[in-house]
Amino acid sequence: MGFWRTAGALAGLGIAGALLLVVLRALRIRARHRAVFAQEMPGLDAARERLVDSPQALYHGTRFADGTTVLAPRWRDACVGDLWCTDEAIFLQREGGGARLSWPLSWIEDASLVRAPAELAGKDLPMLRLRFRRGGEELVSAFSLRGGMANLEKLRREVHLRQGTQSALAALGALLEKTPVPGSGPPR
Repeated sequence: MGFWRTAGALAGLGIAGALLLVVLRALRIRARHRAVFAQEMPGLDAARERLVDSPQALYHGTRFADGTTVLAPRWRDACVGDLWCTDEAIFLQREGGGARLSWPLSWIEDASLVRAPAELAGKDLPMLRLRFRRGGEELVSAFSLRGGMANLEKLRREVHLRQGTQSALAALGALLEKTPVPGSGPPR
């Protein structure tokens, strides 16, 4: 009889420990999502000049960089939508309405071209994969554009010129504003 009490107590402790781990994991996931979606979006003007305009783009969703799924459906779920890029951000308006998604270029850390399975298309497609930081968390989003790799490369170039807090375009602009000094060029 003492054996069964001990075995029951140990089983109860095991179950309580497992439940505690589940609750702690849920609290961690909740804290990550709160950090990401509590951060205010900077004032972005979607009506600015469109540097890249791609109707009927495929948005493949967003996830945390470690592979954890984002729980917010508007960010997680793949869709077809109109995508455009201004000098401030990339914007996506889902077909059939819904809230507009935006990726400020200053938040983007990397933009790379990849070929990966696309759920909406049912096959591998070339994609632009954006790695960005929001609320202290690193996230990854992916897009495919009509026109394939050429249009993805055009979008990637625009992102790389303006990404992060130290954009290359700003640095080049300051350099190009300087008046050249005669004779300071390479020797002939």
